[in-house]
Amino acid sequence: MLEKKTTTLTLASLPLLLLLLFSVHPIQPASPFSFSIHSSLVLLFGRFQNYLEDRQQLFNTCPSFQGRFEHMKRVLRRIAPKYTSTLFKIICIIVLCSLIVYLRSENRITHDELALNGPISSSLEDEEGQNTINNNDGKFISAILVFCATRPDALRNHLTQLLAQRPSASQYHVIISQDGNKTAVRQVAQKFVHEFKNVVHVNHQKIDVKKRSNYPAISAHYKWALDKVFNELHYSHVIVTEDDLDIGNDFFSYFRWGKQVLDADDTIWCVSAWNDNGGGSIIDAKRGDLVWRTDFFPGLGWMLTKKLWNELSSGFPAAYWDDWMRRPEIRKNRSCVRPEISRTSHNMKLAGKGSSGGMYKDYLSKISASHANVDFSLLPTAIVQKSNYDKRLIEDIENARSLDLNNTFKMVKAYNYKIEYKNIREWHKLAAMFKLMTDIRGGMQRTAYYGVVTAMFHNCRVFVVPEAIYRNPKSLTEYVYDPNWDKQNRFIEFENYYCKTRKYLGKCDPHDPQMIAFFKKKGWKKRMDDWGEMIVV
Repeated sequence: MLEKKTTTLTLASLPLLLLLLFSVHPIQPASPFSFSIHSSLVLLFGRFQNYLEDRQQLFNTCPSFQGRFEHMKRVLRRIAPKYTSTLFKIICIIVLCSLIVYLRSENRITHDELALNGPISSSLEDEEGQNTINNNDGKFISAILVFCATRPDALRNHLTQLLAQRPSASQYHVIISQDGNKTAVRQVAQKFVHEFKNVVHVNHQKIDVKKRSNYPAISAHYKWALDKVFNELHYSHVIVTEDDLDIGNDFFSYFRWGKQVLDADDTIWCVSAWNDNGGGSIIDAKRGDLVWRTDFFPGLGWMLTKKLWNELSSGFPAAYWDDWMRRPEIRKNRSCVRPEISRTSHNMKLAGKGSSGGMYKDYLSKISASHANVDFSLLPTAIVQKSNYDKRLIEDIENARSLDLNNTFKMVKAYNYKIEYKNIREWHKLAAMFKLMTDIRGGMQRTAYYGVVTAMFHNCRVFVVPEAIYRNPKSLTEYVYDPNWDKQNRFIEFENYYCKTRKYLGKCDPHDPQMIAFFKKKGWKKRMDDWGEMIVV
């Protein structure tokens, strides 16, 4: 469409250039014929004026065109009565005819765009009818909800990437949700609202929170904004992003495919662009098309449906909403889809420490958004449907070779490998070796699927597998996460921080009276309590 607009405008501009040349060096009239031409010109100019006035309201919806039209009107009003030569009048007629052709073209195009980008239906039935996916048209696909609060530079960077890659304003509507009233953030948001179609800015009144934790404010903002886009704006699918994210080249292709995945399989409750274990050394950088199921909710650029939000909204927590999503009673044995190569990454320079206080900086800084440009429309959604996916994963584990950590130099690229863990201590040891994130939520490791975590090691695919599945891969779907792993993991992290660093030299047990007395004497008892309940392993 852009090429057609440019071509038409160029054709209309050529006579206008001649018009300006003759306005500088006018030719005086020499015959009665010129007065006949003059009459025709006056008539045509009048029709041209009427045409502009009749469509003024339409042009007002297109600010980029409105200024050009007003300028053309002023030029023609000023110069038409001044020069009366026959040749000049003929040129003016050509100019006017060209402009009318151009305007008629714009009229049709603009009406088409308004039809596509019109107001959102207040009827859910109407909305669902609009959201039918067809690769050959511009029909609506998903809303994009961008969360922001206090970082104007981060928001500017994120929106610049997002809108530069957005395939169509009619397919993806952008809602910028600001928490609080920071003026610089509001100004950045408003700039994009004015410059791009189907971009809106909404504002949430930030709640008062303690200085030590921003998590309650984050949860309150998330619930408010998700309620708004699903219940007030009646979107059926929403992609959630945050202002500190960079996005990959095929971000939109991935989520267009992801929408089809969500609609096809009830055991998948979200599609995420993020791989928690997405560091460059442990992924297959050549497999931009590779996707996995995970029981661990990834977030950081993810899509959900209105149906899911209707389920979650009433019980949404006051803080730590992402960990709440990982609880077994909330997850209900459902999984997310995540890519081998992340389609989002943290912009560490613009994001600052974030809500985690920089806890995961070493991991996050190694994860980059994909530079590939995969056409996900060519990828069958059936590959992640549960029955197909489970069957293939079981076969991969069965056929994988056992990994001997004492002979890793003998690994052959043509084969997959597997290694077992029996308890959380063994998991931590393997995670450290493979450079995987070690933290546990809801009994689950990050990227785990029935306890299986996969990564690249020495250019080979390795499956880190629970003991029961290692011995009998067909028992994959019988695996149950142990909720006590959260408390055991907290103790291991506590032990690493206080005991192995020799901050405390006694028995490492947070329940031991001597250790409790030591922490009280140092004024650290509050720190110990903040770790929460721990199980010594």
